[in-house]
Amino acid sequence: MPGSQRGFTLIELIVVIILIGIVSVTAASRLMGRSGFDAYLARDQAVSIVRQIQITAMQATVSQSTDFPLRIIAGFGESSSCMGMITGASCPSESEAGAVSRIVSGKTIHVRFSSRQNTIYFDLLGRPVDNSGQRMCQAGCQINLEARDRKSLSICINSEGFIGQGRCN
Repeated sequence: MPGSQRGFTLIELIVVIILIGIVSVTAASRLMGRSGFDAYLARDQAVSIVRQIQITAMQATVSQSTDFPLRIIAGFGESSSCMGMITGASCPSESEAGAVSRIVSGKTIHVRFSSRQNTIYFDLLGRPVDNSGQRMCQAGCQINLEARDRKSLSICINSEGFIGQGRCN
């Protein structure tokens, strides 16, 4: 065949470029590790836990439910910082925290709280109150989560009970 063409067709080039892109994205995610995502995962988990505690308190049959506390323990060590439905004054051990799905703690995250009180209860309307039933978080209660890589993200609980990602205004 005189004049036969040498080289790749357009379809072959496109397929090769797509395959190289898929391989590079997979390799990049393996090299980055999970530390860049720890803060986001912890924030999403914390928002879910706070909302779960709020909904549980709203469904309670008593007028002032102090059975479902959201307790924030802000510590400086790896295992002394946690938040969730905690009954004691200190963070539970790693085995206890693993058995309960309503706790954010561990070696990957540090918790800080903007309020002087470290426990929030929710009334039947889902609004944050203290143990005597007085409303709190008038300017918003902010929970800061800091990951190992020093990435800090926030959760805000406003006075009407909305729980959102980000800083309180």
